[in-house]
Amino acid sequence: MPASDSLFHTAQRLHIAGDLPGAEQLYRQHLAASPHDAAAQHWLGCVLHQQGRDAEALPWLQQAVAANSAPAAWWFSLGIVSASLQQHVEAAEAFRAAVARDGGQYFFWTNLGASEAALGNGEQAEQAWLQALQLQPEQPDAWFLLSAHHAAGGKAALAQQCNYRGIVCEGASKHPPATLAQALHEIGQPEAAQALLRQWLQQEPDNAIARHLLAACGGEATPARCSDGYVQQAFDQFSSSFERKLGELSYQGPAMVAALAAEQGWPQGGWRIADLGCGTGLIGAVLRPYASHLTGVDLSAGMLREARNKHIYHALQQAELGSWLQTQQACFDLAVCMDTFIYIGDLSAVLPAIARSLQPGGQLVFSSELLASDAASFRLNSSGRYSHAPAYLAAQLAAAGFARWQSQPVILRQESGVPMHGELYSAWLAT
Repeated sequence: MPASDSLFHTAQRLHIAGDLPGAEQLYRQHLAASPHDAAAQHWLGCVLHQQGRDAEALPWLQQAVAANSAPAAWWFSLGIVSASLQQHVEAAEAFRAAVARDGGQYFFWTNLGASEAALGNGEQAEQAWLQALQLQPEQPDAWFLLSAHHAAGGKAALAQQCNYRGIVCEGASKHPPATLAQALHEIGQPEAAQALLRQWLQQEPDNAIARHLLAACGGEATPARCSDGYVQQAFDQFSSSFERKLGELSYQGPAMVAALAAEQGWPQGGWRIADLGCGTGLIGAVLRPYASHLTGVDLSAGMLREARNKHIYHALQQAELGSWLQTQQACFDLAVCMDTFIYIGDLSAVLPAIARSLQPGGQLVFSSELLASDAASFRLNSSGRYSHAPAYLAAQLAAAGFARWQSQPVILRQESGVPMHGELYSAWLAT
């Protein structure tokens, strides 16, 4: 065996063992003796890429594929490095050459799709990802890429379906049972979702989240509202990360209330205000300039702790909303329930209670997740939240004694990469 061949094989052993600098040194020594060895050019390019030196890797990989006999994997390596250098035209060409030589490799197609998408070739990208899924439908990457593609194209339902399928492919090793159960339910596997949740309940019989989600996925009767245990457990456990998470979801609640206040000309410092379901105080911070007295009410001790640290409320109460309202006289000028009714399905008791807590002419502001069909009054979704039909909300507002109201369509936040549609309501009692 020539000495240069011995160097090459030793370099490969070092490469496999993870000694990248040692492998690079020996590849270079080999190429000094055999400068036209395409295999060594390829592997030197790979070891440079693995060390984050893509600009150095690129010419070696380009030389390696110069011969027509270059295997598909070499073209794939060239595509990866070209894409890393934002050379998307060259990357797409390399990935096309790879799939032309070997069309049975899942990651060849996913990376081709990503390069086509970077070039604005949406249809070609979609076809590449679909081809990847023909090969390995259990792999999550192509599902998530398709989800982002459909979301950018305004196809919300398709985007969500692809996202859920990606979650199911990743499975329990990457997702908690609540997330996985929702995904299973949404892709048409409710029995699997229910089985997962029942298994969770076998392990933790008192887990209120598992119990509520079992109902949300059709395994038990739909409750009229989320249980106290569910609200406390769900919000206590992530109160410290709540605002960061809402930021990631582009939550619009505070901005919507601020815009409404400006539009309606709320008086500075003139109102007694109840922030019902106040959470960490995101909405309270917007309400404070208009409040002579601002009361926050929430069931979660963790959320109230975060709200208390903001020093924006005159009073904070830990209580279930309906029970607390029963103790209140007609003392508030404004009640605000942002992202609160999504945890209450049947509003026939809470809306009259809010009305009784308001002074004549008092105002209620609330948001709802939109139930587009009026076939049902409200629906418990696999997310564990309720959505409400506009006709139901109108009937309940009238029954509670509100004299007039108005609503506007809004985007509440992003969910699974797509907009969550809802409505923002203002309702007034008679003066």
